Amino acid sequence: MNMSHLFTSIGNMFEGFSAGSTIGKVGIALGSILTAFYSPIAAILLCCFVFTAVDMFYGIKVACKQKKKITSGKSWKGTIIKLMDEFTIISLARLLEYAVLDDTGVFILTGGTAVIIGLTELWSILENLNTLNPNGPWRALGAFLKKKGEDYIGSEIDIDNADTSNETKNNN
Repeated sequence: MNMSHLFTSIGNMFEGFSAGSTIGKVGIALGSILTAFYSPIAAILLCCFVFTAVDMFYGIKVACKQKKKITSGKSWKGTIIKLMDEFTIISLARLLEYAVLDDTGVFILTGGTAVIIGLTELWSILENLNTLNPNGPWRALGAFLKKKGEDYIGSEIDIDNADTSNETKNNN
C-alpha cells in the first residue's frame, strides 16, 4: 500500500464521517486532537473530579448538620467552577509537559498537579468527616497528614486559626 492510497483512504473516511461539510471535518480533526491530548490523563482527571464530588457530598452533609441553608444552585455552581478550575490547571500542566518539555510518556507535572488537587480535596473531606463525627478514625489520618505537611514545609500548620475570610463573606 503506497502513501498516496493511504491518504486518499483517510480523506474518503473524513468525507464520509463529515458528510462533506467543512465544519464536520474541522470538528472531527479537533475531536481527534483533543482525544490524543486528554486520553493519557483521563484517569487523572476522573480521580480529581471524583474527589471533588465526594467533597461536595460531605460538605452538604455538614451544612445540613449545622442547619445552614443549602441552595442547589449555589452548591452546583461552586462545584462546577471548582471542576473547571481543576480541569484548567491539569490541562495547563499537561500542555507544559507536552509542548514545552516534549515529554509524552511520564506525567510528572500533570500527575503532581493532580496529587496536590487530590490531597487538598482529601483534606477537605477529612475536615467534613471530622465535623460530622469528631471521634471517627479519620481524626488520626488528619493528624498524620498535618504532621507530614508540617515536616514538608518546615512550619507549623495552624488549622484552628486558618483564614476563614471566605466563610465570613459567605455567612454575611
